[in-house]
Amino acid sequence: MRPSETCAIIGCVLARITVSLLFPSLQTQLDKSVEFSTPMTSYRSLCEGVFMLRNEFPLYHGGVVHHPPLLIAFMSLIEFQSLVALLYALTDGLIAYQLICMAKCFRHSDIPTWLPGALYALNPLVLLSCVSQSSVIFANVFTSTAVLCSLHGNVLGYAIAAGTASYLSPYHALIVVPALSTLPYGIKLKVKAAAFSVIALAALFLTSYILMGSSWKFLHSVYWAQINFEKLFPNLGLWWYFFIEMFEMFIPFFKAVFNIFTLSFVAPFTLRFNKQPFYALIICLGWITLTKPYPTLGDAGFFLSFLPFFKPLFGYMRCPVPSTLLFIHAIMLSPIFYHLWVDLGSGNSNFFYAISLVYALALGSILVDLCWSMLRVEFDEGKPNYNLKVTQI
Repeated sequence: MRPSETCAIIGCVLARITVSLLFPSLQTQLDKSVEFSTPMTSYRSLCEGVFMLRNEFPLYHGGVVHHPPLLIAFMSLIEFQSLVALLYALTDGLIAYQLICMAKCFRHSDIPTWLPGALYALNPLVLLSCVSQSSVIFANVFTSTAVLCSLHGNVLGYAIAAGTASYLSPYHALIVVPALSTLPYGIKLKVKAAAFSVIALAALFLTSYILMGSSWKFLHSVYWAQINFEKLFPNLGLWWYFFIEMFEMFIPFFKAVFNIFTLSFVAPFTLRFNKQPFYALIICLGWITLTKPYPTLGDAGFFLSFLPFFKPLFGYMRCPVPSTLLFIHAIMLSPIFYHLWVDLGSGNSNFFYAISLVYALALGSILVDLCWSMLRVEFDEGKPNYNLKVTQI
């Protein structure tokens, strides 16, 4: 590796360890923040699961723990909090390294290979998500591993990583479809890779079944609780306020509608941009980040870390400045409005939900801009013509 690439990775790890050591109370504060923690990903819930597992209590009784059994079993092996912080920092460093390796796969591009890793290391959303010790980072690292393996044509590595990402988060399973399109092989090997992913996921389920004493109860607490949106906690997503206001008789129907809405756009994005499969994959990742029931800023930070790969398309983007300002506006006002609502009582839920809509608008604006840019590249047949004005139909 080049010195600049090594510095980006080492800087990523050191920055996270330094923040954790200098501000020891920051982890607790961030873990209580709805912007970085949800009932499905919080470190408090993970610690509760570790305590119950070590003391041989039923792991999923009480509806507090929503992490997969194997993740809880793995974290129970770590005794000291400092080692936990080191684990999270090294995991983030691994993602930075994988982004650098992905940049090397696009040799025709003028993107410096160290740039994606450096931007990931400096991304405050990713850094704070790592310090909060949210379990989102584990799903992200296996997702990036699956993407990297698919770009390199490593079928077995892709299958294991994709199966593990699906095991850690049911919505990351949707990335399997667009990631398959980036494999540089024919349809037969892609089908084989998909089959291996299912086998890897089934093996993880079976291991969890054995660990839980021949019980499948973890499936409801870990996966169905997310899909069915069983905990109506405020977050940056579009779900919670809608279902708080919804009549109870209509809730099951609209939960199905919201899940279908998330699912239904993955295949069209993949098929429409099949000539640019890596870009299609990132669009799908952003779409899932926008529409999943329990999103965090860590999810958004992971998605935004792939934007440097779109550098050839930046000249086509029509509203990058408004999108950026909307995003900054949302992440700055979100904790303020939540504090006004919950802590001071001088605001109400409409304050916080309004800023979550601004956050959704920012992500949606970025996705629309990226889609338009890819369509313009196709229209110009790969030869940029920024002076040509093309209007939408």
